[in-house]
Amino acid sequence: MRQGFLFLLFALVFGLAIATLPHPSRWLAAHLTAFLTGLILVVMALAWNEFRLTDRQRTVAYATGLIAAYGGLVGNVFGAIANLPGPASNPGVAPPMPQAALFYAILAIILPSLFVSFGLVLYGMRGATTGR
Repeated sequence: MRQGFLFLLFALVFGLAIATLPHPSRWLAAHLTAFLTGLILVVMALAWNEFRLTDRQRTVAYATGLIAAYGGLVGNVFGAIANLPGPASNPGVAPPMPQAALFYAILAIILPSLFVSFGLVLYGMRGATTGR
C-alpha cells in the first residue's frame, strides 16, 4: 500500500510541474497517470490477502506490477521532458527517432510486465473452490 501512496505523492508533485515546467500538457498526462496508478496500487493492496495465488505467483504479480508502475512513471516523465508527441496529443506527428527509440524500449518493459501482473491478479480473483 506504501507504493500506492507514494504514487499519489508523485501525482501531487507532477501537479506542481504542470504550472511550473515547460510542456504542461505532457506533465498533465504524467500527473493523471501517476494518480490513477496510485489508486490501482492502493486497491490491489487492499484486496491482496483475498487473492487465491501461490507465494510464487504473489511474488511475480507484485514484482511485475511495480516494474510496470515505475516503468510507466519513468516513461511519462521522459515523455514530458523530451516533449514526445503522442498519438492522442499530436496525431500524425512522428516522434524524433533517438527519443522514440528510448521510449519504445521503456514501453517494451512496461507492457509485458503489466499483462503478467494484471493476468495474475485476475487469476487470483477467481471464485472460491467448491467442496465436491
